[in-house]
Amino acid sequence: MEDENLVELVLDGDDGALETLHARYFQQLFQYIYMQTSDYHDSEEIIQDVFFKMARNLGEFEGKSSFKTWLFSISRNTVIDYYRKRDKHRKTMAMEQRELESFTDRVKSSEEQVIQNGMMDQIAQELNRLSPDYRTVLHLRLMEGFTTKETANIMGKTTFAVKSLQKRARKKLQSVLEMRWMDSEAKI
Repeated sequence: MEDENLVELVLDGDDGALETLHARYFQQLFQYIYMQTSDYHDSEEIIQDVFFKMARNLGEFEGKSSFKTWLFSISRNTVIDYYRKRDKHRKTMAMEQRELESFTDRVKSSEEQVIQNGMMDQIAQELNRLSPDYRTVLHLRLMEGFTTKETANIMGKTTFAVKSLQKRARKKLQSVLEMRWMDSEAKI
């Protein structure tokens, strides 16, 4: 069933439809929030806040964007509130290796897997060092598959700003990884 139909059912008092929306988006939202906070406990609290805000404000969903985009906007704003309340302006993300491996879909030999695992660790470390906006844009575009327009709506930016931000984030990550690779080659 489409999200918009479920929203209508929830507004008509169908608790089962609310549970369906929760089940449909819980994992994606939790991963996104965890990447922003690097704290499992805080992520659990934030996701509870997100679903509370979603349920409380569901009547305000106008369908101008997809429900998923609207829900990720709530998530992003809730994470921002989390940092404001705790005066935390920068926090590194913890990206699980299995999430990074989702970028590749071919089966590797044991040797290739060892090399890839080392590379994934390096990529995760470098992603942790990127600014929150860079991490967010890369996560939303590459891992969640949001369009540029949807990402702009979630981040509260223009599509031009998102394109520029994504380009700079990729370039920064690439240059840092290349420097790291050159350093490791020099040590051999």
